[in-house]
Amino acid sequence: MIHCSTVQERIEMVSRMVANPSHGLVSQLSRTHDVSRQTLYRWTARGVRALEEALGGGVVAAKQTASVQTLVLTLLIETHASYRGIQSCLRSMHGINLSLGKIAGIVKEAGHRAQSWLNHQQATTARTLALDEQYSSQRGKAYLNVVDVHSGQVWASVPPVEVDGESWTLLLWYLQEQGISRLGTVSDGGRAIQDAVSQVHGQENHQRDVWHLFHVASQVQGRLDRAVKTEQDRLVVIGRQAEGAAEGKRARGRPPKATLTQQKALVAQISSVADGVRYLSQQWHSLLEVVVPYSDRLLSSDQRQGEIEALLDLLDELVPSATPALQSHIQMLSKQLRLALPQTLLFARRLDVVQE
Repeated sequence: MIHCSTVQERIEMVSRMVANPSHGLVSQLSRTHDVSRQTLYRWTARGVRALEEALGGGVVAAKQTASVQTLVLTLLIETHASYRGIQSCLRSMHGINLSLGKIAGIVKEAGHRAQSWLNHQQATTARTLALDEQYSSQRGKAYLNVVDVHSGQVWASVPPVEVDGESWTLLLWYLQEQGISRLGTVSDGGRAIQDAVSQVHGQENHQRDVWHLFHVASQVQGRLDRAVKTEQDRLVVIGRQAEGAAEGKRARGRPPKATLTQQKALVAQISSVADGVRYLSQQWHSLLEVVVPYSDRLLSSDQRQGEIEALLDLLDELVPSATPALQSHIQMLSKQLRLALPQTLLFARRLDVVQE
């Protein structure tokens, strides 16, 4: 069927379709010109083919600027492809035929070059080093990593070894042999790292990673909030049973362990403890910011420590108000924060001179 529109109208419709192929535009053109969507799509496809033919030729293949080794390693690292997958991609996309042995040789050679480069890294200035353990599938073993805090440079990475002071001591000695001088170290406070740092460098410049302390605080807060939710749900059940008993209905299930009044008091008590811990954690988090403004000045490290110790005293005062099941969690949090406090505020002591 031939539509009654003119050639100029068709050119205008196709141009608009090519420029903005949205569903709303197709519906608008269909209603305005009384043309079906299928006809509009068919005209557009024909116009696109005509433009491709008029503007000339097929797609010109890009010149191969990357070496075969670069292509293999890019596929390996960026797409995590298997050796057979790399072989298939090179054949279909670049017309390059490589055996699996050749691909394995390229990867092995690159690994040797990377390891050789890693063994000869040197820093021209003293660096702050982050010490981290990543546990592997082997029980009791982990990858030991040393990373530059400010640049993210990996200074050392050791395959899974026993997580103990000896393994970390050997790694720190290795870094000294490579000429990497230490401005300070940061860790999550693990015992193995602490033992090695004490033996090799000393604890005076070892910073505690506050992120792990924040994580412990959030775990305790989560347990408190779940306890509040559990008791609130129990309060609803007890209230429903009390209403049924008042109406003379037969109670179903086990009788409640507490009366409605007792359960309300318990919910209020646990909620108060959870809110108190949340408030103290927020204040403690604020005191560990890079700088802490107070009135017309900045808090020094000694003032920060005094404020945090006062918060921990308040945290201890919440323990008797909690249920026996929750008291141990609050005590554990308080103990962890007190033990880590001197090393946690190391960065603040270094800022004192600058702030003055």
